[in-house]
Amino acid sequence: MKRLPGLSLLPLFVVAACTQPSVLNSPTAPTDRVTANRSIASASADQWQPPPDPVIVDESVAPSSILPSKVGECADTTITSITDRFGADLTPSKKGSEKGTFVRFSNSGVQVSLVKESAIVRSQVFDKVNMCLVEIPKGCQPGDIRGRVYKTTNLRTKESWSLANDVKSCGGA
Repeated sequence: MKRLPGLSLLPLFVVAACTQPSVLNSPTAPTDRVTANRSIASASADQWQPPPDPVIVDESVAPSSILPSKVGECADTTITSITDRFGADLTPSKKGSEKGTFVRFSNSGVQVSLVKESAIVRSQVFDKVNMCLVEIPKGCQPGDIRGRVYKTTNLRTKESWSLANDVKSCGGA
């Protein structure tokens, strides 16, 4: 008969589990034991409420990291992805097959170009940048933010580029 080494301790674990207080109850908080022993089933269905979802406050998100909305406003943010316009990795382009550049930022901002932007190619994901709104197209419908031009400076490379957030301006099809 083949013995399994872990099974020889099984009776010891069963006895310990039956004689010890629950590991889920904190020994430092006796009030938790009182409420933990009450069954959820003891409350009627119309009175029972689940505990509230925890509220997670991200202290690292400063108000300045929000996408600038007025000309002249700037925000510090971080590059989250650099791809061509179709979402693929940037690769050396062949003559006549330009796929452009697309960069995303942690403040929900984006910039797009029809050509490969060398300053963006030299940037890296997680680089800190400063992004300033420099132009808003005229005659846009409320809520249509396409065509806004941002000047972005990579704080690591010290290089800057100015690009719109869409290849088309507001109102364009």
